[in-house]
Amino acid sequence: MAEILLARHAQAYANRRDFAAFGNKESPLTDHGIGQTIAMNRAFRSDFGIVPEEYARPVLASTFVRPQQTARLVGFNVIHISSKIDEARVDDEVMSGISPIEKHANERWVPESLKGPVARFLDEVQEGSLSYEIYFTHGMFIAGVALECEARGIDHGIPFDEKRGYVPLQAAIAKLAV
Repeated sequence: MAEILLARHAQAYANRRDFAAFGNKESPLTDHGIGQTIAMNRAFRSDFGIVPEEYARPVLASTFVRPQQTARLVGFNVIHISSKIDEARVDDEVMSGISPIEKHANERWVPESLKGPVARFLDEVQEGSLSYEIYFTHGMFIAGVALECEARGIDHGIPFDEKRGYVPLQAAIAKLAV
């Protein structure tokens, strides 16, 4: 069993208008998001006993700018990048006026494009072939991990909110034993 931390990126410009920032790979953090990284640094220290500036192991971030920038500003020095934990593709839903977060909360839904990557992610973590302790990723990816854990009978501990489902707020950190 592996214990991992899934950290959702801080607020980016694409998130600023309270809509999902799906597909926007280059959006940097806002000033508010930069402030959230300071709070994340404190949370890593107080809640998980991790001092980011002294953490010797690499962390993994998605290929999007916002998780990479979040990890760096939180204080981690060695950041690896992988598409294995990238954001979901929900262009069709967004273009048709559907809110992916509301759809997830109401239907326990994640996009088809995310199901395979989430299952592979959990497999690789459980097998030890993906051996990072900390992952900087996206809200819908974390929601997908929670649903996949449920399907596998793993008690993930991520709270379900009636408005957001398992999609955590920006700059949240979830601890999982998988």
